This record gives sequence, structure tokens and C-alpha cells, in this order.
Amino acid sequence: MDENSDLLPRPVGELGQTKDRREAAYKRGSIKKLLTTVVATTAMFCLAVWALAIDWPLFADYLKDSNQPVLPTSNVNNQVINAMKGDKVLIDLFVMSRCPDAVKVEEVFSKVVPAVYSIMDVQLNFIATLDPNATYGAQCKHGDEECLGNIDELCALNHRPDLPSFWRFLQCLNSRFDSIGRDPDLSLKCANSAGLDTAAFLACVSQSEGRALFKQSVENTLFAGVKTSATVYIDGKLRCVEDEGWRDCPGGYKPNDFIRDICAAYKGAAPRPSICAQYRPAQDFKV
Repeated sequence: MDENSDLLPRPVGELGQTKDRREAAYKRGSIKKLLTTVVATTAMFCLAVWALAIDWPLFADYLKDSNQPVLPTSNVNNQVINAMKGDKVLIDLFVMSRCPDAVKVEEVFSKVVPAVYSIMDVQLNFIATLDPNATYGAQCKHGDEECLGNIDELCALNHRPDLPSFWRFLQCLNSRFDSIGRDPDLSLKCANSAGLDTAAFLACVSQSEGRALFKQSVENTLFAGVKTSATVYIDGKLRCVEDEGWRDCPGGYKPNDFIRDICAAYKGAAPRPSICAQYRPAQDFKV
């Protein structure tokens, strides 16, 4: 061995040759992995730069509009939203089933839904306090009747054939406001008249599915930090609040105002409803 060498002695013979080949192969594999990682990282960086360049006008609009309240996101909430929304405009309603203000908002949307239901979807987020010891897993402001009414609405929404069918159910329920959550025949009658699958609806309401939907709904509300029924968000941005009167409603609170903003927010591939051609985006509410 060279006395000046700083290397450990290497084995000789057949065993030494085998070890040398393994070490060489390991080095080649390591270099290959390193090159693959560099190429992949470079490609991802270039893709990100390209995407930013393509969407720069939208990104700039977002920066200008950064003071507008937006919904926070979580992995759970994103999964729920993405499953429901697709490429449609998502309307988040933060409500309570026995709240008069919620009924006012839902009445306005009873004129919005028939016009643009093909490009919108709705998520119900109920305002309550989670409580594992409560009958329905949460404490509702207007009692257990409201919790049950919330579950009725969530099950109807989850088992709707289409959005107008759900809204017919909701209008039927609201037409006998005092009986919501108190008369089980009412929710069944409304489900039947709206064209819902009554067997699926009843199974949802009476079994664990309804409570799970309700718990998830309340969790979404708590995560979003919304405390007022009724609050409307369009595509994650605060659009309007009805709380013994309308407020925080840039662009107005009439059915046509919501139709206009939903049309403006839609970015999907399917054609917009013909009614969208009648509207220009509101200048004071950027979607």
C-alpha cells in the first residue's frame, strides 16, 4: 500500500472485484437519481413560471382585490368543495334551518337557481356549536328541531337529482316554517313532491349519514369563521349578509344581481346559460 495514501485498503481478488462492481453500480444509480431529480425540479419550475405568465392578469386582479374577505381552506373542506363543484360556481350558504334571515336568502335564490343552475352549485354550511354529547352532535341556536331541520336539508341536497329539485324541497319546507324539524311528515312530503329519492332521503335522515353530513357542515362553518346566518359567499368570496336587513352586499342583493355575478364567475368549458348575455360584471364585486 502507498504509505502516502489517505484511502482505506481495498480488498483484492474475486471478492474485491465483486465489491468494486457493486460500488460502481451504486455510484451510477446515485448519479442517475440525481439527474432525474434535477430534471424533474427544473421542469416543475418552468411549468410554474409558464402558468403564472398565462394567468398573470388574474393574479394581478387578485392582488388588487386582496382586501376582500375570502374563505379559508382546509384539506377536508377542499375535498368537499371539489367533489361538489367541478367547474361550476360554488355558492356557500351559511345558514340555520329555522332562521328567518336564511329563509329570505333562500327565497331570493329560488329565482336565481332556475336561471343559472347549470353553472352553479350550492354548499350548505350550518351555524351551530359542536357537542359530542348533544342529540345530533351539535347545539343549534333554535334547539334540536333546528338540528333535525338542518339534517333534512343536507340529506335532500346530498340526494337531489338536480339543484332545482333541491330548491323545490327547500321552498316546500320553508312554506311551513314553524314545522321545520318538528313534523317528520313535512320533510317526507316535501322530498316526494320535489322528486327526490324518498328511500335514500329517509335512510340519510334516520341513519349515520345525516349526522355525518351535519357534523362536516358545522366544521366547515367553524373553520371559515362565519357566525352570522345568513351569509353568502360566491366562489370563496364574501358576497352578502342578511341579518335583519341586507349588508356587505357589493353589487346588490336582488336575484338579478346574483345571476350577474354567477355568470361572471363561471369559467367552465360548457356554454353559459343564454341569460348571462344580458349582464356585465359588477365593478364593485370582482369574482
